[in-house]
Amino acid sequence: MSPQEAEIRDRIQAWFGTITLGSASIFAVLIFSDRMDMEFVNFPAVWYSSRQLHLVLCGAMFLAAAVLLKSPPAVVKQYSRPLFQSCRLLTREQCHLCDDALAVLMTFQYALPPIEIVDIDDDPQLIRQFGESVPVVEINGRVRFRGAVQPALLRRMIDAAELRQERYEESPVVQKIGTVEDRSPQA
Repeated sequence: MSPQEAEIRDRIQAWFGTITLGSASIFAVLIFSDRMDMEFVNFPAVWYSSRQLHLVLCGAMFLAAAVLLKSPPAVVKQYSRPLFQSCRLLTREQCHLCDDALAVLMTFQYALPPIEIVDIDDDPQLIRQFGESVPVVEINGRVRFRGAVQPALLRRMIDAAELRQERYEESPVVQKIGTVEDRSPQA
């Protein structure tokens, strides 16, 4: 099923869920008004003969609406290879911001290569270069974050890398290289 078909199916399911929830709510109000002897609606005779089923039917409608309106599970993309070549986290001892940065990076681990954690206290040059601006995150050799990792910005970087990868894979040159042509001599 293509992503467009899945989106259409999810929208139709959401509409059915919304209609079922609305119907169940109206049905619950009617049941309540009947049980409290509020007769602002003249119910048909079958209503009074099937009172035992009202609550069961109403509960089933709410349950069906809940199932229909349940959000589809989030799809986590799996890549045959990471979107980036390298990811380094520069840290220091007793740095709570570094722990926070690592936690954010780990939530995006599916798109990142293994995270190399470097303690800058062991290297005087790194201490001079980055000093108090840790944590520092380098992705593909470029400093992308200093002081904190912004999840929204990292998400945008990953989305852009996904888009570049999709365009690369769809390019005619890549598709032509990927096919093997029969080059046998014609008789």
